Amino acid sequence: MLSISRVKIQLTKDKTIDIDFSKFSSGGKKSKTDLVGVELFSGMAEGAPAVHIYRKKDTWHLGAAALVPPPAGELPLEWSETTNQPHWTLPREFQAPGAAIAVNSTMGVFGQSSPEAVIRDMMQGVGAVEPKPALTSSDPGKKKFSIAKKSQTPAPVPQNEAMETKSRPQFPDPGVPVSYNGRRFVVKPFAEDGFLLSASIPEFQALWLGRLLPEGHRPTAVSIQLAESALMASVLAQPEYVEHGGSLLTVFVKADCIYFAGYKEGMPVLWRQCPNVRGYIAMRKAIKKTLGVEEELVTEALEESLVDPRPALEPFLHPVLDQLELARAYLADRHGITSDRILLLGLPHGGNHWNSIAKEALKVDLVSADPFEGLTLDKGVEVNAPTDYLIALGSALAASEVES
Repeated sequence: MLSISRVKIQLTKDKTIDIDFSKFSSGGKKSKTDLVGVELFSGMAEGAPAVHIYRKKDTWHLGAAALVPPPAGELPLEWSETTNQPHWTLPREFQAPGAAIAVNSTMGVFGQSSPEAVIRDMMQGVGAVEPKPALTSSDPGKKKFSIAKKSQTPAPVPQNEAMETKSRPQFPDPGVPVSYNGRRFVVKPFAEDGFLLSASIPEFQALWLGRLLPEGHRPTAVSIQLAESALMASVLAQPEYVEHGGSLLTVFVKADCIYFAGYKEGMPVLWRQCPNVRGYIAMRKAIKKTLGVEEELVTEALEESLVDPRPALEPFLHPVLDQLELARAYLADRHGITSDRILLLGLPHGGNHWNSIAKEALKVDLVSADPFEGLTLDKGVEVNAPTDYLIALGSALAASEVES
């Protein structure tokens, strides 16, 4: 997660400033028990998923959940576009004291990393240093950080922030966002074996996001996160997670990809995207093609017993289950975590079929869960498509864990 409460900025080769914004807040620590979480640029035409959660008597309550009108304009892709700065006002039911913003950015990167990989990523485009691809621990032969851009030219750095130097940047302090070479970095160490999560986003995007909400009005932006980071935190209130003491393997299914996340006593120990497998949109296309049904009948095939979707699901799930077994073996060998009950989040339809196939293949239970399980819904709050709010909820839960 990228927190804006404290930032370290590299001005020149030898000069660094460290700004702690919490010192300037009136009233000391900000409340982390009343938050709105919003997912921006999710691709949903209906609006931006937003949730309002608050904590009362050691229980999280859901005060509101809706698709809200997004801010005007698009996330900037270069410095010159930051002049188009909208100001965004959330509907009244989402005007909590603090706001956690999760962003889907093609220029953001998030995943397992190492100190060497982070340094290489920080040095890309600095002076005459040639950028080298960072390596992922799960696939040492492929690029770790590939930043999707419209152009192969690196985003320009403002003149007063340009650093014509070949010096090696310092590894970021744990959990402290660092501005270097036009990008905002934050690295968080976890667990006893050197597990690291690294996130970075262009500085101009962080500034644009941080200025969205008008000053002096609720809510105040207390956290900026990448969508993947918020997704990883969306499990925190789940009863299955709590009952297992925070030691759990989770499968997150998104529209275009699938992730595996492992937790040990509340600390992440695994984060990996399932290679060569798309998300539930690809699953729906496979059902449509294999069964020869129209688009509007795909959901019925997944939810009703009139049509058996297994002939389409089994080829789709085979590589997922292969990778899931590798994740289970890793958690068992490295951390002593037995994963016979695996949480399944983000899949809008067909979880029972996933579970039946997984039982036959791996002898495990895939436990489908509503994102809001573990929360108390306020009177009158109804959510028609809960999986749409998984990342928004995760952003708020993640922000509640941060000390400021």
